Amino acid sequence: MNQISRHLPLSLKSAIDEAVHALHQRVPAAIGCVVATVDGRLVSDVVDNGADPQRIAAMIGSMVALGETIGREVRIDRSEYVVVNALNGILLAQRVPSRRALFVVSTLARTTTNLGILLHETRTTASAIGKAVDGWLDQHQAAAAAAAH
Repeated sequence: MNQISRHLPLSLKSAIDEAVHALHQRVPAAIGCVVATVDGRLVSDVVDNGADPQRIAAMIGSMVALGETIGREVRIDRSEYVVVNALNGILLAQRVPSRRALFVVSTLARTTTNLGILLHETRTTASAIGKAVDGWLDQHQAAAAAAAH
């Protein structure tokens, strides 16, 4: 994994933390929200049910990548999100859309939640994180270009 995702600047980490906490508050049945790097490193989390956020982070990048691979292999194109619908909860995971594929976001909710709301709110959060990442990349690239001159 590259330097950007290993050592997040405080401003980007704060934006991600804020987005995760806001998602957790917007979904009444949410029992967890986790953002991880695509290679499974925990970035931010709020987990209420005792699940280990490090373990969730380690799995969600692989889940999203596998969903994308399956989508391509069965010729339905790249998947946008992956859902695990279990007896006692739902986990929705998706890649954060940005110029660099660095992060995935997941939301864990009770089975009483509306899947459409869960999907909408997780997508909204992923989009907000993606904008923060792209904004930071713009600043990082501008600073590097200025230093080179």
